[in-house]
Amino acid sequence: MTKQVWRAGLATLVVALSLGAISAPALAQDLKVGVSGLPPGQGNPYSGIGTPSSFVWDAIFDPLVRIDATGRAAPALAESWKNIDPTHWEFALRQGVSFSNGEPFNADAVVAALSFLIKDGRPTAVGGELRNLVSAVKKDDKTVVIETSGPDPVLPNKMAMVSIVAPGAWAKLGPADFAKAPVGTGPFVLDKWTPSAAQLSASKTSWRAPKVATMEVLALPERAARLQALLSGQINIGFGFSPDNIGQLKSGGTQTMVTPAPQVMSLAFANVQHANSPFNDVRVRQAANLAVNRKAIADVLLAGQGAPAGQAGTPAAFGYDPKIPPYPTDVEKAKKLMVEAGFAKGFSVIADVSVGSFPADSEIYQQAAIDLKAIGITLELRQVTFPEWLDFYLKGTWPHELFGSSWNTAPYMDSIRPYTYTSCMKANPFFCDKEMTPFVNATTAEFNPDARADLLRKLHAKTNEVLPAIWLVEQIDLSAVSPSVKGLVFENRVVHYEGVTVSK
Repeated sequence: MTKQVWRAGLATLVVALSLGAISAPALAQDLKVGVSGLPPGQGNPYSGIGTPSSFVWDAIFDPLVRIDATGRAAPALAESWKNIDPTHWEFALRQGVSFSNGEPFNADAVVAALSFLIKDGRPTAVGGELRNLVSAVKKDDKTVVIETSGPDPVLPNKMAMVSIVAPGAWAKLGPADFAKAPVGTGPFVLDKWTPSAAQLSASKTSWRAPKVATMEVLALPERAARLQALLSGQINIGFGFSPDNIGQLKSGGTQTMVTPAPQVMSLAFANVQHANSPFNDVRVRQAANLAVNRKAIADVLLAGQGAPAGQAGTPAAFGYDPKIPPYPTDVEKAKKLMVEAGFAKGFSVIADVSVGSFPADSEIYQQAAIDLKAIGITLELRQVTFPEWLDFYLKGTWPHELFGSSWNTAPYMDSIRPYTYTSCMKANPFFCDKEMTPFVNATTAEFNPDARADLLRKLHAKTNEVLPAIWLVEQIDLSAVSPSVKGLVFENRVVHYEGVTVSK
């Protein structure tokens, strides 16, 4: 589906929301969604970031801001914001919003959520991303002032990561029990968790009133299972297909939607955990990048829909530099670098990878392993579940020298975002090269957009010298819906379920 159609869908959604304020829409039949997995942290929205968890959380919660199709921060629970000084931002909150349990949404709710992330929630995935937050203070019921430890020009964008939870329910239940019975301001309310599904019903109080009565999000880890479920009518929306599924999807009467993903797929080096790894030598990292034929991967495995990757950002992210080309494929040069580094006979390594979330991700990793074999690097792919992967990531306990990693500019669509976790900045870092630190620090302190863009381009160039990963491809999202579904908006990895209708 073209970007124009997606934007048209968003425009329709905005109209629908404004009309919803006048008269509640009639609820249609059930919606069933197939995804690769449920949130490992269930209904705790601070326990992870992005898909597959967001496929459930986007239905239950709202953040302060959304990121629009252009990568800019747009109103959600916050209607506007302004920079008071380099370390203070003021957010004006949406009025008339309540949580599904009747608690009012106000400044107290925002302060409670951010205070948790600043203190007890610091070790969580979201808390770790917001390490520079110092405080959140209520100015009045509809205004919150957020203080950071240093200048943060992209703080409004970062608020897209923070789902606001009902403060009373959170305080009463605690994170573990809240995760079993989450309460948000989104269009749906969680009714029940099962090992393979999240069952939800329409919220009667949401400012984003849905058009279907119930929704079920089904965990179907295997792509083939999602395909069969969609074609047989067991689900009517499926996320996470591959280009080789397009023929079957179209012949089955479904509508496919290919959109650029805000992620660069890679094999990252866990050099901090493995100080004696051959990849601690930059020549070996260069050789590995020269060995992989990423253009062939993009052309064949992604059917020309993706692109070879050569930097941390994607074209939709602020600070992307189109002048930085992907690494060329040069096996002979790679072999010479291996000899220079003292690995003429090669070596064997293991990579921990979680598959099923990206189109053709398993096949891409396998092809990378084949390419690396040509220069003497024997790569064994060890498949782990996403919860295992997330645990390794949060704790910095990678068992092997390589792991599958996406350089993700979402959810706030700025090229600096991947550097917050693929550099010395990360709590429990897996790759730390202090040569990158001055570039990262300079970028995070600059408010002028043009100057920031220039600094990000310099950071990308420096990263290509340091090489914390084997670049693979700029990924895509391939989703499909049955003919009965209308109004789905899937934008920057965020699902707007409220506009979806399902006909009989």
